[in-house]
Amino acid sequence: MPGLMKCFGLSGKEEPTRGGLDVSIRRKTTPLLGLVLALGVAGCDGLLDVENPNSLVQEDLESPAAAGALANGALATMSRAWGYMVLIHGSASDELEFVGSRNAWIQLQEGGLRDAANEFTVEAFPFINEGRWMSDEAVRQLTIFDQAGQLGNRSLLARSHLYSGMIYTQIADLWEDWVISDRRAEAPPIGPGNMTQMYDTAIQNLTRALEIANSEGNAALAQQIRAQRARTYHARAVRGLITPAGSTPSNPLVNDAQAVADAQAVLAQVEPSWSFRLEFSSATVSNLWGAWVNERLELRPSILYVEPDATDKQVEAVTLEDPIDGVVDPFLEATLLEATGSRQFGPVTVVSARELRLILAEAALATGDTQGFATHINAIRSQDGLTAWDGQIGAQDLLQHTRMANLYNTGRRLNDHYRFGTQSPFWGSSQDAATRPGTLLPIAQIERTANCFILGTC
Repeated sequence: MPGLMKCFGLSGKEEPTRGGLDVSIRRKTTPLLGLVLALGVAGCDGLLDVENPNSLVQEDLESPAAAGALANGALATMSRAWGYMVLIHGSASDELEFVGSRNAWIQLQEGGLRDAANEFTVEAFPFINEGRWMSDEAVRQLTIFDQAGQLGNRSLLARSHLYSGMIYTQIADLWEDWVISDRRAEAPPIGPGNMTQMYDTAIQNLTRALEIANSEGNAALAQQIRAQRARTYHARAVRGLITPAGSTPSNPLVNDAQAVADAQAVLAQVEPSWSFRLEFSSATVSNLWGAWVNERLELRPSILYVEPDATDKQVEAVTLEDPIDGVVDPFLEATLLEATGSRQFGPVTVVSARELRLILAEAALATGDTQGFATHINAIRSQDGLTAWDGQIGAQDLLQHTRMANLYNTGRRLNDHYRFGTQSPFWGSSQDAATRPGTLLPIAQIERTANCFILGTC
């Protein structure tokens, strides 16, 4: 259209592209413009014989030469979805506080999580589905290349399996139900009682990814994969404690043997400060958490964690204190200052050595092994120069605080609220999160009005 407009003395902008793929938007032609086109086309011979260099078709992606682009496309779309998910999660838990003008954030903050038409869950839904689909598509296509002996770098396939495992886990942590559709081909909802299948799919992907990374001798990638698998096993056990929704478990502690084995294996290989993070930049995609918190100032870290500045929209100082030493938690302070100072490009931690230590500390506590708990929790505390725990406060209280301070903005806090029987102070007493522990997000209205299985019209 831009070349056509130029031929006729008109001005205009190209249609935007999304995620490197050409997005075509059909527009109606006005009668006047139609007449101009009819009269002027003779003077623009060959004008329509132009190919968009950004346009990709399915056949382009079925070439082994596209392997790197497929894996990187999966990373980009999954990362964009990740920003949406940690943002929505932070608003629904006590991590973020509404300070702007968009009322749909208030609904999430107050614990009204079951509204399928909430503006921000509706906005996020297609991007999360895109990240899930693109990760699976990269796995599918790169597997074909690999089986045909046409995949030069098999670590690309391992990475794609990792990205799929990551997004399946994060979706299962935050949604009560989901749909695994294939572009315009609808699929029925999985069903709330079947959402553990999402974790199972994630674990299958991660196990395959680990096999490939090990066979390629890619130790760094294998560490990321195994750490994510430990986190997924743990998350699946947590989801089991809060499903079906409606009550707080009598025993909130998780001791999953497979999570423990993976956590131990990774910790034996990495430094105490190790972490696996998603990085964002102006050359890739932006982090939606930063866009809404730092740029639009609709949300900020809540008063449980920080003191706001005079505008009430930004952070003046981090205030959450360590329950033993009574000082501002050093790791949380560093995390929040990095996140709020990075505009819309702040990194997000996927999993870390600290979280693996927490998995092991919790498993020890679940079996009554207070010495084992102390070993792992004090390994974290020593990194921050904090006094070792020796019974000064209850072990479970310290576990909850350490998770709160060390896993900020990772998507863990909401389900910790539910399993430990705590509530965000922002939840309304009659809202879903408060009255129905374990309440997660519904399939968004945008899917409900388009999916024939939900509509009952298939």
